[in-house]
Amino acid sequence: MNDTIKSIATIMKDLDGILLFPHTNMDGDALGSCSALCLALRSLGKKAYVMINEPVPKNLDFLECGCTTFDDSVLDDVQLSLMIDCNGMNRITGREKAWARGRLKGCFDHHATKAKEIRYDFARIEPKSAAVGEIVYNVIRALGVEISLDIANCIFTAITTDTGNFQHSNTTSRSHEIAGHLYKIEGFNSKVISALIYDRRSKEALKMESEVISNLDFYADGKLAVGKVTQKLLKENGCTLDEADGIIQKMMSIDGVEGACLFKETETNVRASLRGRTYANMAAAAARFGGGGHVLAAGCTFFMPLEEAEKTLIPVLIDTVNAQGTK
Repeated sequence: MNDTIKSIATIMKDLDGILLFPHTNMDGDALGSCSALCLALRSLGKKAYVMINEPVPKNLDFLECGCTTFDDSVLDDVQLSLMIDCNGMNRITGREKAWARGRLKGCFDHHATKAKEIRYDFARIEPKSAAVGEIVYNVIRALGVEISLDIANCIFTAITTDTGNFQHSNTTSRSHEIAGHLYKIEGFNSKVISALIYDRRSKEALKMESEVISNLDFYADGKLAVGKVTQKLLKENGCTLDEADGIIQKMMSIDGVEGACLFKETETNVRASLRGRTYANMAAAAARFGGGGHVLAAGCTFFMPLEEAEKTLIPVLIDTVNAQGTK
């Protein structure tokens, strides 16, 4: 199933009471896309909320826009539950009750992996799109909504974060064309948005980052870099887990590294963020453990101690970075 943007907009115009679901451990694309669409729907007089169950990351707090809620009963009647930047129940853990309330189920995603346990009433999945923000931008236009400054800020964040400031190989001409339109919105300033995303690191976060980088482990003749953000490290530095989000990009900047894995320990699980440089199929590696993502950017979650998660995943990643030329 891959419905047209026009047909999806037609369906959504007739609905009211809409819950939008970004994936767990939300990033700029997930939250930016959700908030942009939520604002657009509200401009049409519809009741819409972004359903979350974790704090908004500090560097993305400007995306909240009064849209997010922890209350799964915020709406008396949920006519649509819509996953954004994800397509499986394992990506909205803790919000299953809220999801089930939607009479219709929908999905906007740009990951090639596709959930089998959900029957969507409509879906738009575009693996070639650099960000779900591109899909949401086109849906908003099809809804006949004018792009406001707040919506522009959300869409720009979605695209710039998932393209690595338009430097990743997933960047397309459409990415630039949409960004070009956003620059025409009165008051839009990409420098301001970029500063909000990237230039608000605390000295504690920088210290934590330096400790992680100083203690990296390397495998496969230096092709695989592995780092760890433990609860102990977070507490020692007075940091939150979302402040570790930029570390894996630093790991990937190391000469000779083809793949990187950053383990992030929470109180209940261990999250593994995976990145590849040219050929390492990190989506396939993550999928073996119930995760997913893009070929060069993926992730998965382990419900086991950190040491066990390392022993489980690292051998797979060694094989992945040694598999020259496979995608």
